[in-house]
Amino acid sequence: MPASHINDPDHWRQRAAEMRALANDMKESSARETMLRIAADYDKLVARAMLRTDGGKKADAKRPDVPQS
Repeated sequence: MPASHINDPDHWRQRAAEMRALANDMKESSARETMLRIAADYDKLVARAMLRTDGGKKADAKRPDVPQS
């Protein structure tokens, strides 16, 4: 993984979305729960990456759900 992905919140958001999409296709509940836990872990990486990137200001500017000041 290139070092640039470590600090890229969008990268981790995409991974979380992929895990959730896979979880939707899982028939076995334990497998689905595992995929959703992985997605939640990716969400934590999003938060950490945002803190490393200008306190999250640049990443928030890209998100339509975050009010801009």
